Amino acid sequence: MVFAFCTKKEENLNPVARVGDAVLTDEELGLASVFTEKERLSYIDNWINTELLYQAGSGVGLDRDVLLETKINLYRKKLVGQAYLETKIQGMVFVSKDEIRNYYLDNKAAFKRLKSEATLNSFVLTDKKEATRVRANLEKPSNNKKRNEMFQKYGVVAETFAEGMLNPKINKKVFGPNKNKYIGPIRLGEKFSVLEVIKRYEKGTYLGLNSVYDKIYLLIYKRKAAIKTQTIIDSLKQEIALEINTNNI
Repeated sequence: MVFAFCTKKEENLNPVARVGDAVLTDEELGLASVFTEKERLSYIDNWINTELLYQAGSGVGLDRDVLLETKINLYRKKLVGQAYLETKIQGMVFVSKDEIRNYYLDNKAAFKRLKSEATLNSFVLTDKKEATRVRANLEKPSNNKKRNEMFQKYGVVAETFAEGMLNPKINKKVFGPNKNKYIGPIRLGEKFSVLEVIKRYEKGTYLGLNSVYDKIYLLIYKRKAAIKTQTIIDSLKQEIALEINTNNI
């Protein structure tokens, strides 16, 4: 995460947080790409902690430390260089659907499930009566209005879990011998869990292409980008004067 710092006079700004003379403005917060209230509060908290430590370090002269200044300059150069590479590579690297499909087929053994898995809709509630109502609505047809409203109310989306990742009580119900589609309410301390098992996958079966598509895309993209990066660097070596004095190494 990148932190924004400001030392302008507060009266000329729209301040969100202030540490000494440093001000984080609403405009800077908007540029940080944090959208939910939780993300914004987390960003502000991190900004405050960073600014507190920065000011404390500056107070003992660390902001003028030659070694730190060298590291800062090197980091800045790396950021600028990486931004340049990303700009150049963006239009040079293309990954086709056929490449992804062929990689999947050629490396299918890598996509074998090492454990049983299950795709679930999972509800966690604090009231047992409400948990029982959720269970009843889950068993209604998928186009049922109450069922759909319930998913919207609790913001539940399907997730896939490997055996052993779930709470032991839930894990036993999901992956045990009784292959029930609807599970719960199960008491978990002061809460209750209700689940719908959308699909189970046995150990040794293969992940579908759709579920690993993005992973394969990124893998192929990174490989191609690495080759293009070296090509760009080799080209720059021809364009810009370069000298290494081995006598001084």
